[in-house]
Amino acid sequence: MNDLVVTTMRLLNGLFTLSFFPLLYSIYRKTQRRFYLLWGVGFLLYGVNILIRTGFLYLKITALDIELIPFMFLLTGFTLIITGIGELINRAKMLLLVSLMVPLIIVILYFTVQTYSMGQLIAQIPYIFICISLLYIRVNFTASLDLFIVGWAILSLTNIGGAFELIDKMYVEIFAIFGKIVLLIGTTYPRFSFLIDDLRRFLISGLPSKYITEPGDKLVLVNSKPGIRNAEIQWITNKIHDNSEKSIKTVLITTYDLISPSDLATVNVSQEHFYVVRMIQSGRSVFDIFTEHMMVINDDLNDLDILVTDIITFTNDTKTSCQIILYNLSSLIHTHGWKRVYTFLLSKVSLLKSSNVYLYALYYPKTHEIESDIAKFETLADKISEI
Repeated sequence: MNDLVVTTMRLLNGLFTLSFFPLLYSIYRKTQRRFYLLWGVGFLLYGVNILIRTGFLYLKITALDIELIPFMFLLTGFTLIITGIGELINRAKMLLLVSLMVPLIIVILYFTVQTYSMGQLIAQIPYIFICISLLYIRVNFTASLDLFIVGWAILSLTNIGGAFELIDKMYVEIFAIFGKIVLLIGTTYPRFSFLIDDLRRFLISGLPSKYITEPGDKLVLVNSKPGIRNAEIQWITNKIHDNSEKSIKTVLITTYDLISPSDLATVNVSQEHFYVVRMIQSGRSVFDIFTEHMMVINDDLNDLDILVTDIITFTNDTKTSCQIILYNLSSLIHTHGWKRVYTFLLSKVSLLKSSNVYLYALYYPKTHEIESDIAKFETLADKISEI
């Protein structure tokens, strides 16, 4: 009865592993990102390995020479999975060579090491190598790969425990399925495709040349005066360059085209670090942040609300930092009324506090007839600076 249960659970494990392929391949067709194709085919071979071993278990086959057949499927699958990890950080060729060396080393050790326990330990090398690779990326690139690390850690510990008979065979299959569920959630997470691009951009742009030393002021009002436009442009330009050196994204939101592209001609930073959002009438109401260098949105506080929320969500998911420069707050207040703009900012304060997003809003106090209205905004700010 126990053998039947183990066989059934292993069959379910194998079928579930095979299901990765159609799901990841469909994402690959939409995104054309090779990571999904490599992992999809890798898990396909991984699943084939499990199904073959299920047949061996059912037929009571234990010959090591025959068991090498599914093991080679597994090694080939792991080669593709490891290459996919390299694709994440734009190092696919390097990890392909490394992944080809791993099965070669395993095969050599398999035929040279005679003890059974050592052979079982050698078989766990791919699992351990994948965990170490993902952990390395997580630590060095501050990328949100937590689900991947947890999933592969579960698979590694489960297989090591099963190999040395520390875990019952039935629970080995159950834990393996659970670990793969975690991996499937991680790979099919809607914003994961953004993470792939973000890691590549990080590597292309290089390491930050300055340390991030933000004081923690999430909402800053920048007091300016009419007639000092050149000083404002220079302040914004310096801010963009400084953020770029720290690998911080800058999103400049301009209201009613008060700043034109020609005004920012001296900005010479990577497009992955600098984005411009024009807020004008007849703009778009549907948009996808960080997919375009220059965007146009409708002159609507609801659309601005969605934009800021999307930026906060994106930076939380990808563990990156971003500064939003709003040019300018006063024009929004004059157009939409202080109550609506105040309600918008008030709703964003708590989100900003718990995020890696900093909002700098330029404003002109002397252009507001009622001083108490603008004073309400100043009480919201963490800091008030001047140009």
